Amino acid sequence: MTALAASARVIGQPLMRKLKRAVQLTLSDWRYLAIATIELLIARVRFSAVGAEKILRGFQAPLSVPPQHPKSPLLNSDVERLSWAIAVAAQRVPWRSDCFIKTIAADRWLRRHDLQADFYLGVAKDEQDVFAAHAWLRHGDFTVTGGRYDRFSTLIEPKKPHA
Repeated sequence: MTALAASARVIGQPLMRKLKRAVQLTLSDWRYLAIATIELLIARVRFSAVGAEKILRGFQAPLSVPPQHPKSPLLNSDVERLSWAIAVAAQRVPWRSDCFIKTIAADRWLRRHDLQADFYLGVAKDEQDVFAAHAWLRHGDFTVTGGRYDRFSTLIEPKKPHA
């Protein structure tokens, strides 16, 4: 086998795996990925235009007035698929979609279905003793965005109702 053929084979294997996974996706999966991509784009533009401070205040705002025509509620499985789609799409879009952008996108998507998730922002020191920030979103006991957040000290969390 020539060196060129060997390198083509090495490069082709990951591409073939990705194509195989893409073919296995359902039409519904593709729909979720399309919505996630649009939500990530809107979040990126909103972040650039409005800024973090205003967006942070929006996370604390209650849901708007109930709609005239109630939407079909999202099930837990729908929220899990939304989470999956945001994570997958964020890895493939041509713009930066870090934890904060993913959180903005998922929050907007959930609010469109009259669901309010809990927003968290935390900080931690990295290996070079530099502060790192991380945002995550939870709906009930499920982490919608943000993955592993246990090493972060929480700075912003949902307001607890008074007893």
